[in-house]
Amino acid sequence: MITKFKNFAQKHQVLTFWLLAILFAIIIIPAALLVFTSFPNFGKDIMEVTDGKGYNTNILYSLPIALKVSGGALFALILLAWPATSSISAIITSLILKGKQGVKELFGRFRFWAPEISFKKGISIWLQAILLIAVIKLVYSVSLNIAGGIPISESFTINTNYTFGEIIFIFITCLLFDGGGLMEELGWRGFALPRLQKKYNPLTASIILGTIWSLWHVPIKLDVLSSFTNFAVFYLDFTFVAILYSIIITYFYNKLGGSVLIGIAIHGLYNDSTGLAGIFNSGSLDMSDTIESLIYAGIFLVVVIFILIKEGKMLGFKEERDSEQKLEISNTELVT
Repeated sequence: MITKFKNFAQKHQVLTFWLLAILFAIIIIPAALLVFTSFPNFGKDIMEVTDGKGYNTNILYSLPIALKVSGGALFALILLAWPATSSISAIITSLILKGKQGVKELFGRFRFWAPEISFKKGISIWLQAILLIAVIKLVYSVSLNIAGGIPISESFTINTNYTFGEIIFIFITCLLFDGGGLMEELGWRGFALPRLQKKYNPLTASIILGTIWSLWHVPIKLDVLSSFTNFAVFYLDFTFVAILYSIIITYFYNKLGGSVLIGIAIHGLYNDSTGLAGIFNSGSLDMSDTIESLIYAGIFLVVVIFILIKEGKMLGFKEERDSEQKLEISNTELVT
């Protein structure tokens, strides 16, 4: 049985990783339901403690707050354990495939950029990525106002519960300490993406990764499983956006020669714990979820089209291929 499983894992590495990640996510469901039902006032308590700001995905900001309310520690544990199933699966699958050497290769991508990337170029690419995602969020916020019929004079008025200092702190720290990005990306961009890019061109690899990334969320998004219609509508849109976002991350990942950290940063900005996607939204804005989703997808699509026109379907893969070879050589030298 063990031999058959290892043979299956060798032939279907990404599929094995993905199935294990989903299995681990499903295993957590009973504990999550127990916590959610045992402390039904968690959300209300958090809103009171934070003066209406709520719980966001930034670990450094939200964890101390969660510990102040009843059941907060358990909620925080579940909200970190669920995304961690991706990285745990990546580590286990790497051990199955190559033992300790596989884990070294996996964590070898936990870097800001590859050795052959200069400091100046690396910083430049990071700033481009950060600025791009921040602009996407701000454009989305203004676009919602325009689509909602809010006067232009009011469409750029800042409306947030956070202080300026809190926004700066949360924005900077979410680059490396977002719960979703930090706990997930070792799996998606550390394990799955390099293997998919060895078999497919980066565009195809990103489409596949975006799809399985979206479907992995099924056990986690319990609130959308109330009806088939809710499930179908949510995941059709969610998968489309996940694919577009995967293409964007792949582009910067490759430009940096294979960096899990840029995946963590972009993922953290996407989760938007600072609330940039709604920072200009008027209090009178009334917009359907469908319109919001279409606007979001439309902005992402424009960005992806621009990247494809600029880079083509390879998305800077040559840099990744060269760095992967150096990474493998370096790890081999460490072992020998």
